[in-house]
Amino acid sequence: MNPYLTRFLIFLFLAGWLLPGCIRLGQRAPEKVSYVLAAERPASSSRAKIPGVLQITPLRISPRFASRSFVYRQSESRYQADFYHEFLVSPASLAQEETVRWLSASGIFSTVSSSSGPLTPDYVLQAKIIDLYGDFRSQQPTGVLEMAFLLLDQRTADIAILLNRSYRFESPLDSTSADALVDGWNTALSRILANLERDLGNIAMAPATPSERKE
Repeated sequence: MNPYLTRFLIFLFLAGWLLPGCIRLGQRAPEKVSYVLAAERPASSSRAKIPGVLQITPLRISPRFASRSFVYRQSESRYQADFYHEFLVSPASLAQEETVRWLSASGIFSTVSSSSGPLTPDYVLQAKIIDLYGDFRSQQPTGVLEMAFLLLDQRTADIAILLNRSYRFESPLDSTSADALVDGWNTALSRILANLERDLGNIAMAPATPSERKE
């Protein structure tokens, strides 16, 4: 065979092999998209009142979901983190901000604070995110959120526990997209905070204990 023809055929072969790779390398990589949590609360405030200052301590979260990356549950024991869809900041910080905003708007407490300040808190609310993931194990995907709350009465010497309860909500999703999942989480957070407000209102309307009547 003509050596020039041989070299030409080799060139065509290498060009055909390398060119698709160059095109793939030149493609634009997917960009990261960041989201926040937002709970929708009705405009009206609660009629139940607990006079005093409420301090909400830094919200904790299970290590399984502490990352900013979205987490998807694929089977009973398999979870997958999404590199390209994430929370803007820590999900614990986002949930705490929404909890402070919600309870401030409720008007149940005279003052709601998220940190130590000049006012000594009468009550302390501790919260933790137990579950936060998209459940994609079945034909009907859901956004799962579970939170636990502990309300402590700082006015008593023994620091009485007024509330110790967890709330879980699984919100059905229209699709498995990140936008749909965030909408589901927002719905779940709104339902959880509404139930928390209801239970706090029940505490406010409960008869005062003898120690409280002396104050």
